[in-house]
Amino acid sequence: MKYWWVNQGQTYREERKGGYLWSPKRSQGKDKQATVRNPFYEYMREVAPGDMVFSYKDGHVVSCGIITSYCYESPKPDEFGKIGQNWSQIGWRVDVRYSEVSPFKPKDQLQRIAPFLEQKHAPLLPNGSGKLLYLTTISPEFAGVIIDALGAPARACREEASHLSLHDSTENFANAVEEQVEQYMAEKVRQDIEIPETTRLALVKARIGQGIFREEVSKVEKHCRLTGVEDGDFLVASHIKPWKDSDNRERLSGQNGLMLTRTPDHLFDKGFISFADDGRLLYAARVNREALAKMKIPEEGVNVGRFSAQQIEFLRYHRDSIFKKKVVAA
Repeated sequence: MKYWWVNQGQTYREERKGGYLWSPKRSQGKDKQATVRNPFYEYMREVAPGDMVFSYKDGHVVSCGIITSYCYESPKPDEFGKIGQNWSQIGWRVDVRYSEVSPFKPKDQLQRIAPFLEQKHAPLLPNGSGKLLYLTTISPEFAGVIIDALGAPARACREEASHLSLHDSTENFANAVEEQVEQYMAEKVRQDIEIPETTRLALVKARIGQGIFREEVSKVEKHCRLTGVEDGDFLVASHIKPWKDSDNRERLSGQNGLMLTRTPDHLFDKGFISFADDGRLLYAARVNREALAKMKIPEEGVNVGRFSAQQIEFLRYHRDSIFKKKVVAA
């Protein structure tokens, strides 16, 4: 179990009512155009079922909750309205089961929590005031102080969280994630009259690994990298850089694809596994290795073969933007 602190501020009411956390993927750059990596959004990719989160708003810890899903892509919630007008329309979402507690003011416990505020990415300033950040990790010891202050409801929440294991969640999550983001993007392609009709059809088919895209991938990839299966009836043409994130050329490029059997395809698509430039299989930071073994996924580090220079570029995007890797503090 890991412990998280979220400064929800203006979105607390909506997130609490909806039972989730939501963040943009990146922060807006100084030029108002480019986006930059934000570790407090990146942390969303590291949470796992059974983790515990504390909500901070207006100088108080106002609730605690249990993380019930891995991070997944989701459109900006409609209920946010005009909040975060400069945020990207597609961000990270995590499901949360919130608990009722009596709020407490961290400044009232400043002597006890002061040692924890010296740590990198601490959620509060040394004087106990909140920082401008979204999600950050805190130590079990810091969490213990908060739980003591919140009392019985928080202790019950921690006990319940300890029984919600991520061990049964990896495959279920990979199979259950909604495709609403890609469906939204596909509809935009269908309605784009500036794209020739035949190209529009090819692009839409490419989203599900069919048509021209599958033909192009089959010229590059002859079998599943992880299982060795060669029978096309059991292979999925999977985009390395996701269809929704690609331009139209990339969506049809065979170099932007792998042939995988269905389970590896789901795990790769949802960021539970990826590949290094040299062909080594990589596991996500919080993935359940026991579950991967049951799914007959090879051990981490096994080499699945060389990739082309173009595939390597797409794989770097996958590792950077999709893979649920551990956040490295800057």
